[in-house]
Amino acid sequence: MKIIIAGAGIGGLRFAAKAAASGHDVEVYERSANLSSMRFDWHDDVCREAFSGTGIEVPKGSFPKKNWSFVAPDGRIRRMYESESEADLSVRRDLLNEELATAAVNSGAKLHFGYEIEAAIVENGRVRGVVAGTKKMYADLVVDSTGAESCLKKGIGIDTPEKDEIFFAYRAFYEKNGTAPAAEHTNKVYLKHLGENGISWAIQDGYSVDVLIGRLGGLERATLENALSALKADNPTIGNRILVGGGIYEIPVRYPACKMVADGYAAIGDAAFMTIPMLGSGIATSIAAADMLGDCLNAAAKKGLDAEATASAKNLWNYEVAFFTRIGAAHAGVDLMKRSVLKMSDEDLSWMLASKVLTNDDICLLAKGRPIYVSPISALRKVAVGIKKLPTLLKVNAMLMRSHRAIRIAAAIPRTYAEDKTEKWSEKLRKIVSGG
Repeated sequence: MKIIIAGAGIGGLRFAAKAAASGHDVEVYERSANLSSMRFDWHDDVCREAFSGTGIEVPKGSFPKKNWSFVAPDGRIRRMYESESEADLSVRRDLLNEELATAAVNSGAKLHFGYEIEAAIVENGRVRGVVAGTKKMYADLVVDSTGAESCLKKGIGIDTPEKDEIFFAYRAFYEKNGTAPAAEHTNKVYLKHLGENGISWAIQDGYSVDVLIGRLGGLERATLENALSALKADNPTIGNRILVGGGIYEIPVRYPACKMVADGYAAIGDAAFMTIPMLGSGIATSIAAADMLGDCLNAAAKKGLDAEATASAKNLWNYEVAFFTRIGAAHAGVDLMKRSVLKMSDEDLSWMLASKVLTNDDICLLAKGRPIYVSPISALRKVAVGIKKLPTLLKVNAMLMRSHRAIRIAAAIPRTYAEDKTEKWSEKLRKIVSGG
């Protein structure tokens, strides 16, 4: 089967290796000039499951992530404590890209750089290929790894994000100010920083300070400069010289797309909103999704399906079901929690974070973008701790109950593809998560 992968993202590269190794004719088209220009030399957090059992080597120079210190809107700090063996790994992104690209090429996939994908070729409702400049390239299956704002979704009914579901993040690694006192909290993340819808962080990594300022829906220059000034004032270790980065990047931070497949088309990674809604990281989920898509094609081959049937929405829906069952349902619950937290008053959020209503285990789950589960005994303890702030506690309890309901709805994805059933399920999930 002929497969075109649009964009050399993490999920796209991983799938390229899996599909090529299974005997498919795989071509990857990436707009960057070369592999090294795709990502800056920086670290991203990746859970250990992305490497265990996948055959992907942990890139050299990776290290366990230090414990986060969460800064509430009123300035109070809550530090999480997690053992080094359980902590996520801080991974060099360029080295991971290189490893995945090498695996794809060694498996037989062809990588092409300098191609700006402009549109999908759609004939009678089926995706037949992609357009890049004056060149038309045809395939049995197009895998979309071009990001949340992908131009390939037009006309085939694939989910697109709302403006407030895109995280606009400034990220730069600043030279560390060697004359400043050592930071007491090395990994500070500011929730609703300066009362705005988003987060900021300052992470001390060796000779540099990793700075992020992100806001939902947009990041105005004045907002960025004000937040950066506040970060520097609170973190004097941030120097003046940028070593790496300095751009603004768009990241989807919502539950996965309810429709990520169509005839001849499958979305992966940011194109299918596979990031963790609380944090934005999507490396581990994209790797897992690539393996699920590969398994979907392999299962079709065992059934003796031809290329047309294998790349049909009916068959590719098995890939989406697998993703929602294993990962996406939990992300729906986390997305609901994120939206609820952003709607909280600064006072309520500050109290919830600083009090013992949230245990260290709860904080660790949130830091990894995972839902919180509260047992009856734990609930009673939380009531005892939070009795003086009972109205706020009731809001938190309602949020958690709705989060669990969102997870159940997402997990109830129709097991077989039918337009009416999938649309009904999609609308039900959208309403619970968005509060509509």
